Amino acid sequence: MRYTNLLNKIAEKPSFRKGVAGFSIATGISRLTGLVREVVMASLFGAGFAKDAFEIAFRIPNLLRDFFAENALSASFVPVFVEKMGSTDRRDLWRLANNLFNTLLIVVGAFVILGVIFSPQIVSVIGHGFKGVPGKIELTTQLNRVLFPFLLFISLSAWSAGVLNAHNRFFLPAVSSALFNLGSIAVAYLSYNFWVSRGLDPIMGMAVGGLVGVFFQFLIPYIAVWTKGYRYRSYVNWRSPDLWKVLKLWVPVVLGLGLVEIQVAVDTFLAALFEQGSISWLNYAYRVMHLPLALFGAAVGTVSLTLFSRQKAEGDLAGLAASIQRSLRIISVLLIPTLLFFIAFAHPIIRVIYQRGAFTPVDTMNTAAALMLYVAGIWAASSVRTMSVAFYAFRDSRTPMFVNLASVVLNISLNLSLAFFVLQVRQFRAFAFATTFCSFFSMTLLIFLLKRKIGIWKASDHPIYGLRVFIAAALALAPVYFTYRYYFIDRIEGFLPTLLMLGAGFTIAALLYYLIARLMGLKEIAGILKRK
Repeated sequence: MRYTNLLNKIAEKPSFRKGVAGFSIATGISRLTGLVREVVMASLFGAGFAKDAFEIAFRIPNLLRDFFAENALSASFVPVFVEKMGSTDRRDLWRLANNLFNTLLIVVGAFVILGVIFSPQIVSVIGHGFKGVPGKIELTTQLNRVLFPFLLFISLSAWSAGVLNAHNRFFLPAVSSALFNLGSIAVAYLSYNFWVSRGLDPIMGMAVGGLVGVFFQFLIPYIAVWTKGYRYRSYVNWRSPDLWKVLKLWVPVVLGLGLVEIQVAVDTFLAALFEQGSISWLNYAYRVMHLPLALFGAAVGTVSLTLFSRQKAEGDLAGLAASIQRSLRIISVLLIPTLLFFIAFAHPIIRVIYQRGAFTPVDTMNTAAALMLYVAGIWAASSVRTMSVAFYAFRDSRTPMFVNLASVVLNISLNLSLAFFVLQVRQFRAFAFATTFCSFFSMTLLIFLLKRKIGIWKASDHPIYGLRVFIAAALALAPVYFTYRYYFIDRIEGFLPTLLMLGAGFTIAALLYYLIARLMGLKEIAGILKRK
């Protein structure tokens, strides 16, 4: 009875809804500017030589990004910082913040210097499949050297985000990534002719613009941290017990993410062996898939980390269990109807976003095929993130690490078997399918393990509630999809008609979904729409 009452109380809690809403709006702005950035790249460079080179060059610092920024830093820093906020004076709190900031500056700075120096060797391994195309390895190396400092600024930006999130400020850290996208777009357009006139590939402008943008992505949240009372000090103490608490959580997270990045590196190596454009099609699809994933899944996970950490520090296990259930229900209500709509309308979605300039109908077809496979897993992927956050609140980062290990081994095995022995054409689809399959595998495993850690948590609620949402969403989408399929699919062409069709279809499906969900007793759909 107490558990049910707590669940209802959390369902009505405005601070949680406000945090999720603020993060979602900010992330929506960032992701939309990210899509605009991809649209610009698709129009200027298509899906071939230059775009493939850029993706490999950018992926290399991104492989290290997860080690030092965002997920790894939040999972290890926020729980310790939140606990310290309630038990110490502000000087000790900011001493910990400065110690971690300077540690990042030293360690990540060293990685950046080494990355720039050894860029040719790194690129020759990750982009091995490019060696048969004249000039492609050389361009990738140039781009990689420009982009490597991105790693330092994004890591320091993640530090600022962790401090602000601990203070229940979610909007600014999330919206700041739009600056990276805007910088990339502006410099790419303004400097296009400059690079051409000097005999260099104009995609260099995208790399330089990204570096300018990520600097401001770090600077603006960093200024906001000062408003909380922080002042920079050149303090470094690698024997600090507080720093070691962070590192103790960090190491398993990094190992788990390291396994994922090994998988990404293997995927990249394999995809470079297949037809030119494979890497670009997967990346374009991933960007679109990541929009709803970041809007809703990442929002719930980020806000939940602060909430779960505070409840665990207070010893409120019943409240924590109720919060986990509430967070997972929100994920189901938001992401299951979204993924069904994206699967049903993948081709027109890709066409309206990308198909112009150098991006051809063939590129649209292949990107849409990857999108359908990717987006099918966003509910499971978001669930994995939220349940992992619950483990981090317990200062248990080893369990998600071992789940990552099992998932990576399975993912690589699926990629190898599907790409080389099952699929005869368009082998790139294997990577998207394996990603989704492994998300469901990880979700199932974490449900079992989290139930063992928190006995009061109703683990069966998540799949059962998800099935109820799936039925409501499918019933709502069916009339919209079949109307499009049998009456409009061959009659709608061009950007504006396709955009209007997608907008009308989404609006009608959303209204039907709301009505059906209310009739089926899915209360969370109404709670999300409350303003206070």
